[in-house]
Amino acid sequence: MLKNYITVAIRNIQNSPVYSTINVIGLTIGIVSSLLLYLYIDFERSYDSFHSNRANIYRVSTKANVQDTEFHIPQAPSLIGSTLKNEFGAVENFVRVTGEDEILIAVGEDYFYEKNILKADSSFFDVFDFELLEGDRSTCLSEPNTLVVSKTLAEKWFPNTSAMGKSVKTDGEDTKIITGIMADPKINSSIRAHGLLSYGTNTPGQDSWGNLNDQIFVVLPAGTKPTTILPVLTQIYEKYMAPIFDQFSASAEFSLQPLEEIHLYSNFDMDLESEGDISYLYIFSAIGFFMLLIACINYMNMATARSVSRSKEVGIRKAMGSYKSQLMGQFITESVVIAFIALIISLILTFFLIPYFNELTSLDIDQNFISNPKMLIVLVAIILFVGLVGGSYPAFYLSRFKAAEVLKGKSQKSRGNESLRKALVVAQFAISLGMVASTWIVFDQLSYLRNKELGFNQEQVVMVTLEGQQIKNKLKVLSSKLLQNPNVESVGSGFGVPGSNSMSMSGIKVESANGTMIEKIFQNITADNQFFPTFEIPIIEGRNFLPEVGNDTAASVIVNEEMVKEMGWDNPIGKKFHRFLNDDLDIQEFTVVGVVRNFHLISLQEPIAPLLIYNGINNGQMIVRLKAENIANTMSEVEQVFKSVVTNRPFEYAFVNQGFQKQYEADEKRGDIFAIFSILTIAIACLGLFGLASYTAEARRKEIGIRKVVGANVLTIIIMMSKDFLKLIIISMSVAFPISYYFMDQWLQNFAYSMELSWTSFALSALFTLVIAFVTVLYHSLKSAIANPSTAIRDN
Repeated sequence: MLKNYITVAIRNIQNSPVYSTINVIGLTIGIVSSLLLYLYIDFERSYDSFHSNRANIYRVSTKANVQDTEFHIPQAPSLIGSTLKNEFGAVENFVRVTGEDEILIAVGEDYFYEKNILKADSSFFDVFDFELLEGDRSTCLSEPNTLVVSKTLAEKWFPNTSAMGKSVKTDGEDTKIITGIMADPKINSSIRAHGLLSYGTNTPGQDSWGNLNDQIFVVLPAGTKPTTILPVLTQIYEKYMAPIFDQFSASAEFSLQPLEEIHLYSNFDMDLESEGDISYLYIFSAIGFFMLLIACINYMNMATARSVSRSKEVGIRKAMGSYKSQLMGQFITESVVIAFIALIISLILTFFLIPYFNELTSLDIDQNFISNPKMLIVLVAIILFVGLVGGSYPAFYLSRFKAAEVLKGKSQKSRGNESLRKALVVAQFAISLGMVASTWIVFDQLSYLRNKELGFNQEQVVMVTLEGQQIKNKLKVLSSKLLQNPNVESVGSGFGVPGSNSMSMSGIKVESANGTMIEKIFQNITADNQFFPTFEIPIIEGRNFLPEVGNDTAASVIVNEEMVKEMGWDNPIGKKFHRFLNDDLDIQEFTVVGVVRNFHLISLQEPIAPLLIYNGINNGQMIVRLKAENIANTMSEVEQVFKSVVTNRPFEYAFVNQGFQKQYEADEKRGDIFAIFSILTIAIACLGLFGLASYTAEARRKEIGIRKVVGANVLTIIIMMSKDFLKLIIISMSVAFPISYYFMDQWLQNFAYSMELSWTSFALSALFTLVIAFVTVLYHSLKSAIANPSTAIRDN
């Protein structure tokens, strides 16, 4: 029976090439899109899955509250891991991981600025399953001043020899011995270390319970729930940290975050890697499902529209004794066969599209995806979904025809269930329009962020890295020589350049509006007196730092408008800050000498916060404003000057505006994905519309012929043929746009600064879709309008 079903199905597919081609193309687009989105989602969910003990690894995070300021970070005191293990026996193992954005490495006479070099305990390779190619997992980080590097760095530093046992210098001074070479970090890892420095015994602040600088990963005993450890963490806080925090009227609590949730569920600042977002996976899952659904709707629409041509077949089969269940089996088998053909084509296309998809998403999806055992389940699910959902209604609808009526020709006038087809078209285009409108809003928001006033002029400003105190001391000479170039407008320095994410947060006492000293936590950066002129940040009250740092300006600070607002100061000049120098709470007093206009330090997803700016001349970031003309030549001249003054450091620079643009890369990539699949959704819907227009034109062929005989012109026929479909799309708008508005309004609330939702995005989306839909049905409308009416009305 099944063989017969398949044979008949193949014969029907061959006999209806246009109908079959439209269905196969629509299903192929839907399946390819769904497969790519599934592979994207599966890869995002695979983060840290290669660690064998991943289910028992947790990261300790800290939520602290100082006065009315709250922050939640993935760091904790350095001592908490050893205390949990040795004093309370609550964990099997732990590892501390910490790092800087960039570190200077000296290899002989060569110097390199390297990112992603972390500091870690010797237990790192016991806790995590990172592959060590050379060296001993248990001892390679046990001694101070040892270093494990990735294969890529080893080959970069020592291209013609083995790196094992070789020495390098960090920060140009401290000698480190390479004791291990590990595989390059996987993309789907929350810890992307290209190098590991031994934590050692001389890490500043490691014995202080007041410093929250390290990421602490702990391994719980198998079967232990993290909730059982929380009371122990509370005990540790009360015993060791409360005496320190109480002095600042502050409090803190610890929590445990599963390693497997770090990538998708973290919302911390200062994390080891750029986090993903689980909400986008839900969105992409919905898109993949809807694309398959729209492809199935196409099949249902086309099948019911073809009911006229299939009705006699059903009548004859019933007259010869076929049961309704057999007819349903035949039509569902036909649907499954079409789905199978589309699936085979989809697998081939997906294989060739994966490299381009990886380039778009910056992922590393394996082209050999078919070997994944989970993929077999996915493919079977697709076949069943498309075959049963797409074929169920046509099977039910066609199999219910009555043989006697069909053979008498009574059903010949039926064009299928028009109400259902119209509802399905509305559903298709409602989904498509919602996606297109949402895509438009996403790109409008990203454009808004890129073009929003930042409070400073970021154009033609270059940040040059100055690593090491000896180099920082040469800043004055560098500045003097650079300013001799007529294409260099100004030179300043700082630590915490906008867009670099190198600002810090610290607790400090500040003079309130009523004169009392209260504890707060504020963002802070360091700058010299040329920092503000170079960035064109106006000082709106008071004065700038003085050119030379003496007793006056060494104890001077400048604040932003948000600080004045936060503290409720009527006259901010002269207000005091007390900074704690050590755990003994020795203080250094600073006085406010100026107020600058608010400016953005970090992504516009975060609001401008109160900012404290200390004075300093030996900063790690030199900033240079260039004239707009001949920037490439000017940068070459700046490099020459740098190398003439700084002979033992590489010249590394970045344009400040690039730093801000980089912060939106993840959202832009997701926006690109959303846009591509939105367009493909429209394509699938229009493909179905094209097929329906074809059958509608055929069904109304005689009607159109008669209209032309009685005087209807070509334009009238085109309008008549098009308006019914366009009406359905307009109805789709009334469904799609309110839903899209609601969800996009919720999405925009994730941004501290967002555009106002306006009718423009929806109007443009509507116009875009209407034009495409009109062009889709125009071919058949025009063909019908110019056909010879005598041919249409002649009885065959």
